[in-house]
Amino acid sequence: MTRRLAGIAVVLCVWSLPVAAGGEPFRTLLPAESGPRPAILLVPGCSGFAATSGVNLYEESATELHAAGYVVVFVDYVARRMQGNCAHVSQAEVSADILEAAAWARTQPGVDPRRISVIGWSYGAGGVLAALRAMPAPPAFTKAVLYYPVCRGAARWSAAVTGLMLLGERDDIAFPDLCSAVGKAMPPERLRMIMYPGARHGFDMRGLPDGDRQPPGAPGYNADAAIASWTAALEFLK
Repeated sequence: MTRRLAGIAVVLCVWSLPVAAGGEPFRTLLPAESGPRPAILLVPGCSGFAATSGVNLYEESATELHAAGYVVVFVDYVARRMQGNCAHVSQAEVSADILEAAAWARTQPGVDPRRISVIGWSYGAGGVLAALRAMPAPPAFTKAVLYYPVCRGAARWSAAVTGLMLLGERDDIAFPDLCSAVGKAMPPERLRMIMYPGARHGFDMRGLPDGDRQPPGAPGYNADAAIASWTAALEFLK
């Protein structure tokens, strides 16, 4: 949370590659501590793990989670297909990558297979919703944080996974109203939805202009929503 409260970015200078270094299918950050650790899959928005105006939220998040003792797995569905964005990547493909990453993580010696979670943003969060619907039994992961997801086609999931959905009230890119169907279909103990007043799409992206100064149809940063949502996400993932 320090990075959002103080506005200090700690960025890892690592290129996203279709295949991670060493021939592994996913780039991974491993904690120094020995023994099985909880793992978190990161699934980016439509532009992949790219920085926004010099600020890389994903690297900041990964650094903080890594320091807290999590194994971090980057699910780079964009670069994996040699694309520049998600325009030619279906949510079914994102879903398949997420489930593959979770299954792969479960086999890694440093991962506690009972404590795998996922954080998805925007189009990537829509892929998480698709993965939840396609989830095999037993579930590949047990917790999902969904930042302003693309909810087109989202529906109730039956897998034993709890979700936290973080929405911006003024989001006119991934309309939060589209998420109401899945919200109504899921029992409250399985899905918690938080709406941040005045927040636009991408409200946690510090590299974006302030959302209050953005025109309709544009993403924008909201410091209050960024801090509150990350605090809620960390608490949920414990």
